[in-house]
Formats: sequence, C-alpha cells, structure tokens
Amino acid sequence: MAWLLAVAAFAGVVLVWPRLAARNVWAVVGRAGMQALATVLAIVAVAATLNQQNGWYAGWGDLGHDMFGGNASKGVEQTNGANPADVLSTHSPGADQTAVQFAATRALTQQQLRLKANPGAAGQYVDVRVPRSDGRGGAVMIWLPQSYTDASQANRTYPVIEVFHGIPGGPRDWRHPIDIGRIVSRLAARREINPPIIVAPNYTPDGDDTECVNAPGSTMGTWLTQTVPDWVISHFRVQSSRNSWATMGLSAGGWCSAVTAMTTPQRYSAAIILGGYFSPLFGTGNPFGKAGIPAEYNLLQRERTDPPRIAAWVQIAGKDVLSGKVSKQFAENARAPMSVTSMTWPDMGHRMDVWIAAMPYALQWLGASFPAFSPSAAGGTGAPRTGLRHTTGQSPNPHPGPITATERRLRAAKPVVGTD
Repeated sequence: MAWLLAVAAFAGVVLVWPRLAARNVWAVVGRAGMQALATVLAIVAVAATLNQQNGWYAGWGDLGHDMFGGNASKGVEQTNGANPADVLSTHSPGADQTAVQFAATRALTQQQLRLKANPGAAGQYVDVRVPRSDGRGGAVMIWLPQSYTDASQANRTYPVIEVFHGIPGGPRDWRHPIDIGRIVSRLAARREINPPIIVAPNYTPDGDDTECVNAPGSTMGTWLTQTVPDWVISHFRVQSSRNSWATMGLSAGGWCSAVTAMTTPQRYSAAIILGGYFSPLFGTGNPFGKAGIPAEYNLLQRERTDPPRIAAWVQIAGKDVLSGKVSKQFAENARAPMSVTSMTWPDMGHRMDVWIAAMPYALQWLGASFPAFSPSAAGGTGAPRTGLRHTTGQSPNPHPGPITATERRLRAAKPVVGTD
C-alpha cells in the first residue's frame, strides 16, 4: 500500500506539474507541497519495506508507543527445564589460585592501561588487544566498575560477562548507544547485582561475519571461548570459575551468546540472549560450503538431544520476524540439566532500544540466580533476592533514573511471573 501511494504521488506530480507552472504564490506552494508529499511517501514506502524485512516495529501503534510512550500488554516470565541454580558446579574447587598466579601481571596491566583511580559511578572503558592465531591482535573493549581501582578493594575479584554486539556493529556499541556500564552501575547501586567486568570482543574483524564459530580458515570460536577468557583471567582481577562467567548478546550477538555458552559449558554457566537465533546465519558466505553446517551448531537440536548444564535467559519479542518464533521454541523445548527462563513481550519487534530496555531484567535475573553475581558477593549488608518468582505486588524496578519511552513500555510490561 505504501508503494502504491508513493507511485500515485509521483504520477500526480508528473500530471499536475504543468498546471502549476505559474509564478504566483499558490502555484509555488502547490509545487512545494506536491514535492514534499511525494518525497515523504517514498521515504515511508522504503521504511515500511525495511521494517517488514527486519521486524523493527510491530505496527503503527508500536512505533507511536516507542516515540511517545504508553502502556503495553503485560509480558510473561517463565522457566522451563532445570532451576537456574541447579546448573552451578557444586564441587569445591578450593581457593582461586589465579589471584596469586597472576598477581604481578594484573598489577602491571593496571599500571600500563593508566586506569583512572576514581572514574566515577559509571566506571571506565578500556580498549585492549588479545592475540589471535593469525598473529594479529583482536580488539576487545573492557568495562571496569568503579570499585576496580579503589585502593581499599585491591584484593577484590569480579565475575565476568562476555558480551557480543550485533551486525552491523562492533564492541564499542556496548559503550554507545548501550552504555552497559551505566546499566550495571545503576543496578549495583540498587543492590540488584554484584557488578561484573564486561568483556566485549570483536568477532567481526574487517567486517567478516564469523558467527562466533570455528570454520575453515577461522578459529574465532576458540579465540572467544578460550583465548579471550584466559587472557582476561591473567590480566584482570576476575574469578576463574565457570560459576562466575556468563555471556550476553543481541541479535547476531544473541546467537553468539547462545553458541559460546552451549558449546563451552565448562567455561560459562549462563547466557543472556536478546533477539537472537539458534543456528548460524552467515552474511558473508557459508564457510562450510557443501559439507554443511556442523551439527554442534544446531542449538535447537543440541537442546533436545544433549542439553548442556547452563542457564539461559531469553527475550521473546512476538513481532520479531527473525527471533520471535525460534526464541519461543527454544524456551519451550528446554529440559534438564539445562534451564531456560524466558520473558515475552508479544507486541515488540527487532531493534536496539528494545534490547537495551530489556537488559536490566536479564541482569536482575543473573544477580538473583547466581551467587557470584549476587549483590551479597560484593559485601555490605543488603540481602539479595532469593528467587525468580514474584507472587504479588509490583516487581522490582531495574531502571533507576531517567528512562526512555521504550523503557517505560517495558516497565509497564514487567510481568507477574508464572510457574510451571
């Protein structure tokens, strides 16, 4: 319909233009108005086509709510499979020897990076390069909480969330527009989470869509799940246990979050998946060719036949044409020892501000489910929440401070939690 209107407007310009050839005011206004109308309708037609292909907005109402705010129907949070706490390693590994083993390297790294002694409540971002198998340094952006450089907490160690950007995009997306440091800091101030170190590796070097996996000519999967974590452990004051490591990603990065955690459960205990999918979608050509994509990267099948011992938090946007249905399927098919907690908003699409606004709920879940991410692990007297299920009253507000229109929508949609 939008294209029909655009074509009709263009035809109208061609047919009526000669009649508006006069030089009086009304003729000039008429010509300007027709040009403006044709241009606007053409832009609307292009935008509608792109929206249909990408599922950004569910409809005009969704767009209006995003621009001007308003209420949305309530979402639903549900856990399938195991309880999230059941995925944690229960054996006692003893003291974390990395604090002693890498003490000198960690101290030297802090000195070389010239970290700010007091970066403010929002913490600080640093850029580093981690060696890859090709001999080149892979770009990694790291966020450190304010307390990291507090001299009185020099022996404190931190959990880690390895995060993955979307495509197109890069690690710096986590600084702007997301500003993950601000989100984490505000939740930490409200004692919703023990602030982790955020590690954002670039899995799309030179624009190559690696889909975060090992493939002919690429060992990206190994770099992300082994090289980067090992490097971070040796250079920063982080905890090495799998119970202290999680992943998070959006869109293509949501796939990366899922595949890294599900194929390397010995490293990660949790994954947060925002607008993701569950088999690789190579944008620059399938590197596996006629051999086909290996079965280990079919995560829906893996979930059914060999579920790993991890917990996942999955955002389901009902109008997201890329992720909505498959995320719902992924959540519903979960079985022990895997745990999948999903949160559903039926009338939202596939776009950045939806994922940003959903992140606090996911991080709140992480803080409630995993002791390493619990606010009690950071010290102090506040007690962490002890469960995922709220039975009455208003759910905790994970969005302190000013909020956007989309955040208002998600706040209004914060679910009354159901149980299985």
